Amino acid sequence: MKKFLQTLLLALMICNVASAASGEIFEDEKVVIESPEKKSPAEKNLPAEKNSPAEKNSPAEMNFEDEEIILEPTTPEPKTSEPKISEPPENFRPVIISFAGDCALDSFLLENYWKNGAGYFLGNVKEIFAADDVTFVNLEGPLTAHPTTVDKEFPLRGETKYVEILTSSSVELCNLANNHIYDCGDVGFADTVNLLRANGIKFCGEGYSEIFDVRGMKIGFLGYQAWSDSDYLREKISADIKNLRGERGAEIVVVEFHWGEELDHFSRSYQEQLAHFTADSGADIIVGAHPHVMQGVELYNGKIIAYSLGNFCFGANANPRDKETFILQTTLTRDAEKISVTPKIIPCRISSTTAYNDFCPTPVTGTDAEQILNHLKEYSKIYAQTIKFF
Repeated sequence: MKKFLQTLLLALMICNVASAASGEIFEDEKVVIESPEKKSPAEKNLPAEKNSPAEKNSPAEMNFEDEEIILEPTTPEPKTSEPKISEPPENFRPVIISFAGDCALDSFLLENYWKNGAGYFLGNVKEIFAADDVTFVNLEGPLTAHPTTVDKEFPLRGETKYVEILTSSSVELCNLANNHIYDCGDVGFADTVNLLRANGIKFCGEGYSEIFDVRGMKIGFLGYQAWSDSDYLREKISADIKNLRGERGAEIVVVEFHWGEELDHFSRSYQEQLAHFTADSGADIIVGAHPHVMQGVELYNGKIIAYSLGNFCFGANANPRDKETFILQTTLTRDAEKISVTPKIIPCRISSTTAYNDFCPTPVTGTDAEQILNHLKEYSKIYAQTIKFF
């Protein structure tokens, strides 16, 4: 009988092990091994007696209390993630300069100033000027309380409060080299310089130059009255550009000329010769003023020459016949090796209405813009190469 019971106990142990093996469950690389239920000797109908050494080592007595075994993959699956798109370094962001023509802040503006405030005059282009890095205009005449001192047909003088026209619309830089800046003598000129300084507006021309450091890009500005192509002027231009590029570290040089013939849409040969010399001497962008109308745009050895930007906020004439003008906008883009210059023409009128001059330069679209661009294209046919206008 004792031998029979031992045989029966051994058979039960073998059955329990088989049952445990059949209870393996695989779910998502988790293996759960369920152990057989432990039963007391009474439940097994066995006498409660001490286990023998052989029984202690039997599979039925091993501790399998719902043990959970997690199998990890031997080679982790590669994680996929979208590549990071980093912003370009600050000093690699393009720099935008807007150029506009003659701003004659003269007596005709006074009524609109009192009625509408300083922000009225450049209000229609303020968004353009505020979005660029530098806005450069020709300040045609002094801003001073000093009376005019010259004997000429059309002397110009602006009220000192007119400086708010510039500051309220994000104009950062003025050219002073023109034929009206001394209309109130040396006193009026000095007043203008001091007024611009006091209001944070930079200036160039008449012996002054300026450097703008925009996100690490140094841009130099010069201005000249140029009524002929003289050796003296050439020597002055060459020396000034060398000074900007050398001692002052300018990477881009901009030159504005006050030159040409009034109301003539085509540049004179001396303008072209002087512009080419200036470009060959190291200028990258050349713009012009004085004719009071638009002239053509030349692309010379990769340098941009806009011979006349025309009038802009022009308070010296209540109703000029030709109201077409434009903003020349240049985008300077730095890469690892060079700085490239990309031009853009923004067609405008000097007035928001064609009936008269309301002294409020306004961008135009549609057929009006197309007409201005076609006129610029026509005025540029005399050059070997020009820019794309459309």
